[in-house]
Amino acid sequence: MLIDIEHPGAANAARLTVAFAGLFSQTQALGFDAVIYDYTPVPRSLEGELITPSVLKMRNVPDDMQRLWCERGYYQVDPVQHFALESCAPFFWSYQRPNSSALEGRLDENARQVTHYMRDHNMPCGATVPLHLPHGGFVTLTGIVDSQRRARDISETLAQLTFLAHRFQESAFPLFDPAMLTCHHVKLSNRERECLAWSAEGLTAKEIARKLHRSVATVTLHLNTAAKKLGACNRVQAVVRAMHYHLLDS
Repeated sequence: MLIDIEHPGAANAARLTVAFAGLFSQTQALGFDAVIYDYTPVPRSLEGELITPSVLKMRNVPDDMQRLWCERGYYQVDPVQHFALESCAPFFWSYQRPNSSALEGRLDENARQVTHYMRDHNMPCGATVPLHLPHGGFVTLTGIVDSQRRARDISETLAQLTFLAHRFQESAFPLFDPAMLTCHHVKLSNRERECLAWSAEGLTAKEIARKLHRSVATVTLHLNTAAKKLGACNRVQAVVRAMHYHLLDS
């Protein structure tokens, strides 16, 4: 594959596309019919809700699945994702026989839409590998089968699926672009982030104004707007909330 020296971002995107194709092919070679990969730099909001991933790649799933998970809130109530966040080990799950899988006791009313969707679209069971990354990021690699295979058969693939997930993440993560690495749960402007970053260093609005060569009123407006977007009552809380979402990272 030719590397675009003048446009390294495009080259990385092309390499990442190839990497995902390889990951999906290798996962399907283990006997899975559909594959899902997701990455989020911050897995939970401060209110405890799951944050929609900044990267969600799917193969051989229904056409509407990505839209439902990203735009209709299915991701937030997905019982597999909730269990994955609580686990460091790969696991088997089943919507048809939950009591013999990681979904035991989890298919409540909150999970009803996801449960019906998975059953109705012939995606009854599978396996998921959770990866808790440095700096708080979170990944899952999920393989889905379209038949009710025995739990033991799927469980026997967990070691190989885990190896694939770790190897892919180590090699592909450097290719992620800034948009993929940014939490989009709360969106601040660059100037709002800059003002909050200086506030985190202990500077007052007047001191920040001198550093940025802006009026105190302008800096105060940026700080207040950022606090409102973050749902904060004051600047200290705004800084804490911004740090949770990694919005002050360089």
